[in-house]
Amino acid sequence: MFVDALRYPFADRTRVDGTATCLVALLLAGTLFRLAARLWPDLTLLAPALLAVAPLLAFFGLLGGVLAGDGFPPLATTETLRLAGRVVGVAAVYLLPAAVTVVAVGYATATGTVPAVLSGVTTAMLATVALLVTVVCAYLLPVATAVSVREGLRSGLRRDALRGAASGTYFLAWVGGAVLVVLSWSALAATIARSVAALLALAWCAYAHVAAAALIAEGVDRTHPW
Repeated sequence: MFVDALRYPFADRTRVDGTATCLVALLLAGTLFRLAARLWPDLTLLAPALLAVAPLLAFFGLLGGVLAGDGFPPLATTETLRLAGRVVGVAAVYLLPAAVTVVAVGYATATGTVPAVLSGVTTAMLATVALLVTVVCAYLLPVATAVSVREGLRSGLRRDALRGAASGTYFLAWVGGAVLVVLSWSALAATIARSVAALLALAWCAYAHVAAAALIAEGVDRTHPW
């Protein structure tokens, strides 16, 4: 399972082209977001920021095709947009609890106080809860997304979508995918913009996300009662 996933981005010409398209999408999105950051606080930053949404949606749509087990969908089609919408929709729902807890921890750390509604809770306890919530959300998100891109957004948000998450096979697939993705993010964070190292890190990021999507898809296929 792991070997096949690592080979997936380069298994044939179609997959190589799809992985390369993912890289181009990330490159375009990153360039536009960097341009928007330079324009801050001028409102003209909205133009490149909004333009960056298009390559990001293309990237999510391509990954959605891999998660669905169908391979990369044709670029700039309604199928790609539909898959991207499902990926983004599920991510928004499952990452919201993690985002709320992280914001709460950030507020408590910055002000040195805990919100009144959480009286009696220390900052350390709040940070621990935030970590646990983030890990749980990150663990459930891939399987819910895989179900969503195959059966629809509503299916991905139902409790039945999480049945396969309790299996050891999915756990191993998730760990492998998480390691690939986290390492790629770390490589991006450690490189300087406009450098060869940054381009290589971005290429690794595209490869890692495609391989992780293939690994999760295989793990879900083996455990989910379709």
